[in-house]
Amino acid sequence: MFRLNSLIAIPKINPRFAIAIWKKYPTMKSLLSVYMDLSKSFHEKEFLLKHLMVEGSYGIEDRRLGEVCSKRVYRIPMAQNGSILTNDIEDGTHYFQDTNK
Repeated sequence: MFRLNSLIAIPKINPRFAIAIWKKYPTMKSLLSVYMDLSKSFHEKEFLLKHLMVEGSYGIEDRRLGEVCSKRVYRIPMAQNGSILTNDIEDGTHYFQDTNK
């Protein structure tokens, strides 16, 4: 079972977003296996989740997860640098660079 807390721990990922991801990828292994698929491009992996529908306040799926959220969910678990700035995810690949230099 996917631990929703793992997703909610990512900055700016609220419980509704986590549930939308969990519905498509019920285990962390299922999500990571797609992220680690060598046949998919970096771009495909970053935007993998952008079309997932998120439930609104009345239980109706009325909006998409979106590109920024999809990038955030991809980049946090796939980052190879422990000193990343989570607020800079939207700004591009410099996010993966070492901030201690």
